Amino acid sequence: MGLRAVFLDRDKTILMPKGREKYIYRAEDFHIPDNFIEALRRLIDQDYLLFVITNQGRIAKGYLTEKDVEELHNSLDSILKDNGVYISEYEYCPHNPRGSLYPYNIICECRKPKTGMIDSIRNSYEIEVSNSWMIGDSYKDILAGNKAGLRTIQVLTGAESYTHDADFVEADLVKAVNRILTEK
Repeated sequence: MGLRAVFLDRDKTILMPKGREKYIYRAEDFHIPDNFIEALRRLIDQDYLLFVITNQGRIAKGYLTEKDVEELHNSLDSILKDNGVYISEYEYCPHNPRGSLYPYNIICECRKPKTGMIDSIRNSYEIEVSNSWMIGDSYKDILAGNKAGLRTIQVLTGAESYTHDADFVEADLVKAVNRILTEK
């Protein structure tokens, strides 16, 4: 039997933009509500592995670099570890076919709603998809989770509209974790 996992979108799922910022570029652009951290810890306590998978197509548009993304992930990881939350792996897709920066302006297999990031992690960790979840705020997150065979929860913290493709729709990460822990 494989391992159970929760795949998490990053922006507006775990990380909330500060102020009126629409995008999160650097550590000073986000905050993590304390109850989100506690919810993630509850998943770990129930033996779920946590993975962050995020589209970062703004790299292809020249707004940030891979180094910027890695620094933000290091900052996030430090905050989470200080609070007893361990992310097993961070994956990001730097591609965007509408970008102008080569070699990132391509069609790839990792950009959600495709499943490349999930597939890579699933194969490396022997994840049992039937007992695993995808949580995200966008329809791309939900479609990727569905295509990969995961159960899906859309959170409304960043959603401009909700998708009918999600197994569940919840207000935020805390409610999504509650759903996972009652559905298992």
